[in-house]
Amino acid sequence: MAETIVYRRKRKRSKNPSDIAEDVRFKTLSTDNGHEKMIVYKRRNITKMQIEDHLEAGREVIMPTGERHEREIISANGKHGQIIGHKGGTLRGTQLNDLPEDILCSIISRLPLGDAVRTSILSTKLRRIWASHPNLTFTKRAMFPKSKIKGGEQIKFALIEGMHAVLKQHRGNGVERIFLQALLDQSTSSALNTCVKFAVTSGTTSLSLLLSPERPYCFPTYLFDLQNGSRSVLEELYLKYVSLRIPAGFTGFKHLKRLNLDCMYDIVADELQALLKNCLLLEVLCINVVYKFDKLVISQALSHLKYLSLTACLGVKTIEVAAANVERFEYEGSSDNSIVFPQPLKNVKYASVQWGAFNSHVGEFVLSVLPRSFPGLETLVWKTYGVEMDGLPNCLGRFQCLKSVHIELCAPVLACDVLSLAALLDAAPSLESFFLKLIGFINVPYSGIEEFRRLPSSPHHHIKSVGIKEFTCSRDQIELVEYILENATALEHMIIKTKIGCYKDAAIHSPYIKKDKRVVIL
Repeated sequence: MAETIVYRRKRKRSKNPSDIAEDVRFKTLSTDNGHEKMIVYKRRNITKMQIEDHLEAGREVIMPTGERHEREIISANGKHGQIIGHKGGTLRGTQLNDLPEDILCSIISRLPLGDAVRTSILSTKLRRIWASHPNLTFTKRAMFPKSKIKGGEQIKFALIEGMHAVLKQHRGNGVERIFLQALLDQSTSSALNTCVKFAVTSGTTSLSLLLSPERPYCFPTYLFDLQNGSRSVLEELYLKYVSLRIPAGFTGFKHLKRLNLDCMYDIVADELQALLKNCLLLEVLCINVVYKFDKLVISQALSHLKYLSLTACLGVKTIEVAAANVERFEYEGSSDNSIVFPQPLKNVKYASVQWGAFNSHVGEFVLSVLPRSFPGLETLVWKTYGVEMDGLPNCLGRFQCLKSVHIELCAPVLACDVLSLAALLDAAPSLESFFLKLIGFINVPYSGIEEFRRLPSSPHHHIKSVGIKEFTCSRDQIELVEYILENATALEHMIIKTKIGCYKDAAIHSPYIKKDKRVVIL
């Protein structure tokens, strides 16, 4: 606990209104442990309601009141065991027991679970307060922050024992979130089933199980099936390295709003489709690493879906997205995947796409499929390995609403022509900002021997900011810079960050990069 020093402030009696106003003032400080502290100078006593308000805010309040300079220090960061007051030079102590139970519960709920459990030794009243903690986190770091336990098996059994103890003593109501991350698998299914059952009976709204990939734990979906009398109100579910099988006629997850499936190796396509049909309130859907899917359909029945993320879907041949109200779309896969949008998704404002390698199919998707499927797109993030002039079709004016483009271009060994990205600029007439990050490029700075290429003039009246990172001063990079400087009539600044010093010198002395105040070379 950081030492708190309180200085007396001498107050002068004055009839001047400005002097009187100084007697009521607030000052916010910060101690060395990050605990916020508010110092309140007042001439009248503070009320109990004001004390409770400050406690709810989690602040430390120092309140000098009256002519005798009474001071009360109220600490609510969970590391202070009592309220200390100083009155007339006499020290007096008031235990946390004197605070109402609802305030104590509010204080304890702001602590990590491990710290909350440790407060039980302070008093008999606090012994059971932690048992109403709304967030249960079972990880090695949370359960044993200073433990010297070594070995996977010892950690596994210690965590299971600690989890059992917490669940047994918990009151079983008011639980909002259960987060379990450990190398547990089907061999510890009894302990995992106990945790899942507790989540159902306690009315938990968020459940996360991040387990071991060795023998995936079979998730007990029957506990959530309404046909079995389940009382589950689960709204968020995050599963990693878990075996998920959906029985026929499953009616669970009616309240689910967020679903994250990570590394679900044995999930069956038909069962996943049946699961999604039951999640009609779903707002966020994240699927990472699925294999052997001929087709994955994001049905239009998911009318509440706002955020869709499909990553590492390497084994999925066809992905059909029909959810009409998606606002954010993220995709990562191979160039062999086929993504189909039966109808334009007019609400998509942000899209991020990434493929393992660049080819004409990828270029066609970026400059033909995306503008047609996302007519209201404002921000595009494109991560690609290589890019070629012949692979990008000329689609001038297709992105009517696009304002910001972020490109991560990785091509340490692949053929790459950065100047070809000018086609993307020409396809977005309303573009305002363009950022390019070059990854893994090692080039010899352009010497002027090769013929310098210039594309036909195409004025851009809205581009204001351009940033290029890891610039290596190759010919195609300089050609893109020169093209932007000549055509961006509203450009305010261009920041070029080079990789090493030799590239910076080459960029500064290049006759093709105009000496313009708008250009900054770092």
